[in-house]
Amino acid sequence: MRKLAAVTTAALLLPAAAHADSGGPDLVGSLAQMVGSLILVIGIILILYYLAGKLMKMPQGKSAGYIRVVETKHLAPKKSLMLVEVGGEYLLLSNSGEGVSLIKQVEMLEEIEVVEEKSAAALIPGQLRKKLEALAGGLPRKEAPLGQLGKSGGFA
Repeated sequence: MRKLAAVTTAALLLPAAAHADSGGPDLVGSLAQMVGSLILVIGIILILYYLAGKLMKMPQGKSAGYIRVVETKHLAPKKSLMLVEVGGEYLLLSNSGEGVSLIKQVEMLEEIEVVEEKSAAALIPGQLRKKLEALAGGLPRKEAPLGQLGKSGGFA
C-alpha cells in the first residue's frame, strides 16, 4: 500500500517538476501542499469514523439487563412490530410515530411460531423460477439446477 502511494506521488510530481524550470509558478510546492492537505483531511475523517464507531457502538450479546428485544419487523417508515422479552414474559409491541403501544402479551414460548429458514430455491417466486428454468434449459448443463446451493454458498 505504501509502495502504491509512493509511486502515485512520484508520478504526479515528475511532470510538475519538469515544467517548474520554465519560469512558471511553483507547481511542485503547490502540488505537495495539495497532497499533504488531502492526506491530512482523509486522516481526520478516518479518525472521526473510528471514534464514532467506538462511542456509538451498542453492547450486543447477552447483557445483564432484564429487557431484551427478541425481534423487530419493520412494516413501513416509522412503523414496526417488536417482540420484547421482559423478565421472562414476551410482549408484542407496536412502534409508530405516535408512540409505543402494547398489542398482546404472549404467555407461553410455544405460542411464538418458529419459522424455519427457507432455501434459496424457495425464495424465488414460482413463475420466475419456471421462466429461468426454461431459459436455462436451452443452455448446456454444466452446473447444478437453479436454486440448489451447496453448504459453501456456491453451486453444488
